[in-house]
Amino acid sequence: MASIKWRTLATDLLGKRTQPSIESSFQRNGSKGIRISEKIRLLPFDKFRQESLKWYQDPESMYHIVGIKSTYTKKQIQQMYEWQNEHGLLYYIEYNNESHYQIIGDVWLAEDDYAIVIDQAFRNRHIGRSVTKYFIYKSKKLGREFITVSEIFNWNKASQKMFASLKFYPFKENEDSWSYRRRLKRLGTRKENSK
Repeated sequence: MASIKWRTLATDLLGKRTQPSIESSFQRNGSKGIRISEKIRLLPFDKFRQESLKWYQDPESMYHIVGIKSTYTKKQIQQMYEWQNEHGLLYYIEYNNESHYQIIGDVWLAEDDYAIVIDQAFRNRHIGRSVTKYFIYKSKKLGREFITVSEIFNWNKASQKMFASLKFYPFKENEDSWSYRRRLKRLGTRKENSK
């Protein structure tokens, strides 16, 4: 299956919606949240939340997400979220900032793509790393052979470094980006060591 470039879906969503629906193999846990750490938890997507305007309407963030300094409208974000939610697992990332949780990003896992966005004000706190480690585990649990990031732009050195530290490797060169992948060992299987 070809990689889904979710970051550009907001602009060509109507064309994508005419394609046959892909049945998701994910088991959904209803509205149950997932605790990643004392400070980080995942909230299953339920509706558009205003907080997402902060990162999808920031040209600097969008430069790292879609490769150009642009912004998404509220309608484009809603359409993107609806499409992602139909084709994978979509969560808001919540962070406990001293006394309360607030939404500071989103994360999406599909069969052939993984994407994570963190608000600029909350970067460099290892939030993306912690969330990605959980989704590596989740992908193993689902019996996946790989977890794939369809596009990391050449200038997004922080994302390249983070994914490389989690044993992702570049495997496909695009015009101004690379696709990254991590091979997974399925849970419940043992690798025989021969000495």
